[in-house]
Amino acid sequence: GMGMGMGGMGMGGMGGGFFNVQPGKARKIQVPLVCLEHGKPDPRPRIPYVIKPLEEVSDSPEVYELCSMLGYGQIDQRAAQVAAWHLQNEMSWNQLATKEIRHLNGVREPYFSSDEIYRAMLIVRETELRAESRPRTFSPGEKQAPIKFLKDRELGAS
Repeated sequence: GMGMGMGGMGMGGMGGGFFNVQPGKARKIQVPLVCLEHGKPDPRPRIPYVIKPLEEVSDSPEVYELCSMLGYGQIDQRAAQVAAWHLQNEMSWNQLATKEIRHLNGVREPYFSSDEIYRAMLIVRETELRAESRPRTFSPGEKQAPIKFLKDRELGAS
C-alpha cells in the first residue's frame, strides 16, 4: 500500500523548545490545542479554556502520544482534533466525517475535510504503535526521558 511517514504529511518541525519569561513579565505564546471533551461549549470570554494536567482528563496512552506529537509540531491541529475525538470520545470515523457546520443562512459544510480525516486515521495508527512500544513506568505527568520520535517509520494500510 501507499505509505507515508509522519514527516511527509505536511507536519513541520515547530519543535518543543523551551523559553524564558522574566519574573513579573507576561508573554503571549501560541500553543496548539485540541478539545478532549466533545459536546462541551466552545471557549469564549465567559467560558475560558482551563488548562489541566492531561491525566485529569484522560488515562489513554494513545491520547498522551497524540498530545505529545501535537506539542512537538509533528502533526497539524485539525487532523489532531479528529484523532482526539476518535480516541478520547469514541466518535466513529463516520460520525467525524459527517459532522457539519451549520451557518445562520442555512448553508451546511463539512466540519472536517476528507484529507483531515485520512491524516487522523494515520495519526491514530501511529499513536497506537508508539503507545505499544513505549514502556509505561511513569504516569503522563511525571518527568521522563526525552521522546525519540520514529520519523522514518512508514505508515501503510494494515
